[in-house]
Order: sequence, then structure tokens, then C-alpha cells
Amino acid sequence: MKNKDLISVWRLLSELFVSPAERDPDRIKAYREELDDEYAGIAYGIDLFMGDPDCQNESEYLQTLELNPPVPLYLGSHLFDDPTTCNGIGSGARNPYMLELTGIYEHFGLDLGGCEMPDFLPIMLEFLAISLEQSERDTIGLRRRFIERCFLPGIEGMEKAMAKFESPYLVLLPSIQAMAVEDLRRMGDTPAWQPESEQESTVRLPIIDGVSA
Repeated sequence: MKNKDLISVWRLLSELFVSPAERDPDRIKAYREELDDEYAGIAYGIDLFMGDPDCQNESEYLQTLELNPPVPLYLGSHLFDDPTTCNGIGSGARNPYMLELTGIYEHFGLDLGGCEMPDFLPIMLEFLAISLEQSERDTIGLRRRFIERCFLPGIEGMEKAMAKFESPYLVLLPSIQAMAVEDLRRMGDTPAWQPESEQESTVRLPIIDGVSA
């Protein structure tokens, strides 16, 4: 399969960001074995993480990333201020961002079914694998837009928050960023999709399979 190596690393990173109690050791082992010498820099952070007892600690995960967390695993929380009123929940800047993510996911056949928010980091990492498996659907540069505009800026914000709270998960973020750079490199000079105007860039993408927006 084309880009099988990238797909495996994205899935490995997704697995490492779910709760320790929910991780699949067999999947982690299989994905880790896909990293050869070409990925030495990326593997370094992953191996540091996997060898740190705190990264296997369910309490550490819950306190830092899940239960009223200082470092939420939702990238939108690192990109937009939380609404201060009930009315702001449906009209704030984060809401159009979430709709755009949902539109991109649906274009590649990923339906969350209401089980998780679209900006949940493990979902976003898994999507990067799924969309490579469905690369024939990317005729207008949606993956590049996703990585450049929706994903990397949120990772940068998360990195700042993790550094502040000295989270053991911080060592994984350079690996994520390096993977994104490699993914973009393999796209060549394919431009990112852009709406008619940047003011319209946060609305849900009106895409039908086989038809460009």
C-alpha cells in the first residue's frame, strides 16, 4: 500500500494518545516495528514516551488530559477562547472550525457518529491515516489544508500548554510535527484547498464525492 509507513506511524501516535487503559499493546508493537532507520528522529520521542512509567499511568492521563484538564486533548481549545455565555457556544469561532473538520472527515468516509468531538487529537491522528488510505478522494488538496490550517496550529498551542505543565506527553509532539512535515513533503507541490474567500473558510465544506467544491 502506498504510504503504508506513514499510515502506521499516524496510527501509532493515535494509539499512544488514548487512555493507557484503552491502549492495545499488540497494535502498538506492530506499528512501532514499522519505523525503520528513516524514522529515527520520530522514533526517538516515541521510545522516550513508551519507556516513561508516567506515560503508562492512568491517573497522570486523567489529571493532565481528561478530567477538567490543564492540557485538553481537543485542539480547538488551544486555538480559540472558550465562549463566556451560553449563546456563544453555538456562534463562537470554534464552532465553524468543528464544522469544517466534520466536513473534511465526511469527505474521506469518516463518520464519528456523535461518539467524539472532531477536534479530539486521537481522532485527528487516526484521520490522517484514514485519509491516506483514501488518497484518491483528495482531488482538491483537503489533506494539505487539514494539516496546515486545522492541525499544526493546534499542535503548537498544545505544545506550549504541555511545556507549562511539564506533561510527559510533551515528548510526542515533536514526533507529530515531524510526521506532518514528512506527510506534506510527500504531497509535493499540491496546493491546499481554499474557499472563495478566507471569510468563508470556516463554513462546512460543500463537497460531494467526485465533484470539486
